[in-house]
Amino acid sequence: MKINLKHAIINKLCAEGPMTDKDLINNLRKTGVEFSTRELNSTLLFLEIEGLIMTKWAGKDKKRIELINIERKEER
Repeated sequence: MKINLKHAIINKLCAEGPMTDKDLINNLRKTGVEFSTRELNSTLLFLEIEGLIMTKWAGKDKKRIELINIERKEER
């Protein structure tokens, strides 16, 4: 059974909190989710456009990925 990457990312961020893209990749692969780098970047972009996550550069090669609180989103 293939797990939906969007749901896996959201669940992992809910459980673990903000993390770097490298940590997210390692955590998802440990749980058996299979994906390519292209699929991951496409999914992260989709989730950011939908307003569910926020990504920031956290160094030269790392991105910090965090879940956007629904309460914060409603305040806007």
